[in-house]
Amino acid sequence: MSRFVDYLATKRGMADALRLVIASGANPYVQSRDRLLEALGRPLTAGGAAGTVRADVDVADVLAGLSGISLAAGERDQTDRLLDLLMDGLRHRRTD
Repeated sequence: MSRFVDYLATKRGMADALRLVIASGANPYVQSRDRLLEALGRPLTAGGAAGTVRADVDVADVLAGLSGISLAAGERDQTDRLLDLLMDGLRHRRTD
């Protein structure tokens, strides 16, 4: 997740170009979003089956969380803390 947030940070400079593409009616995110959801879904599904990750997690919600962290975090330390919070929220909790 940390590497993905780093990747998103590199794309910030492309924001103006992407807005122009979107304004033209094209959706530059369709293919990459589907691939990201698939890649992120694999470990979430495996973790859900193993009982280490909540089984009710929606992969699109996790992707949105990662995207939000990459946009909102200021310093690397804050990014790491926010990723820790996201990971803590994904962990399966016993309800004994």
